[in-house]
Amino acid sequence: MPSPFVHRIAQPADIPALKILMDAAIGELQRGFLTPEEIEASRFVMGLDTQLVEDGTYFIVESAQSSETRIAGCGGWSRRATLFGGDHSAGRSDAFLDPARDAARVRAMYTHPGFARRGIGRMILELCERAAAAEGFSRLEMGATLAGEPLYRASGYEVIERLDTDTPLAIRVPILRMGKCIS
Repeated sequence: MPSPFVHRIAQPADIPALKILMDAAIGELQRGFLTPEEIEASRFVMGLDTQLVEDGTYFIVESAQSSETRIAGCGGWSRRATLFGGDHSAGRSDAFLDPARDAARVRAMYTHPGFARRGIGRMILELCERAAAAEGFSRLEMGATLAGEPLYRASGYEVIERLDTDTPLAIRVPILRMGKCIS
């Protein structure tokens, strides 16, 4: 039976729809992992990094089950130094990583709440791992949310350190630096 989902590389025209999906995922899928205040504060830390779209390393997974295509999830990888965060986040670096010594980054993983726990995240991780390996990277790292941690652990990622992140709301958002060898 064919997969109910298809994937493609995100294009600049997708950005408005991606932002809507991310907003819904941040607001709904973190419940039970973060307090309502932490969820609101996390909006300062999370979001779309349009550099990923420009670099052609950001995937969209779409539902292919109806005549109307819907974005079910998104996520990507990067050969740049920024570990996590959106265009608006502090501490970003567009410096290129060296595959011989650095870990590529898994970035901006979001699933639409209506498609949660249907294999979208795992599909995106596999796409990222294959693409990074094809460019010579042997390791991946990410800045994971507490809500994403169970998926990432189940996919072989291990916690390296906890990076609680300050926000303008004076509320710290928990982020886990996680990593995996892919070769």
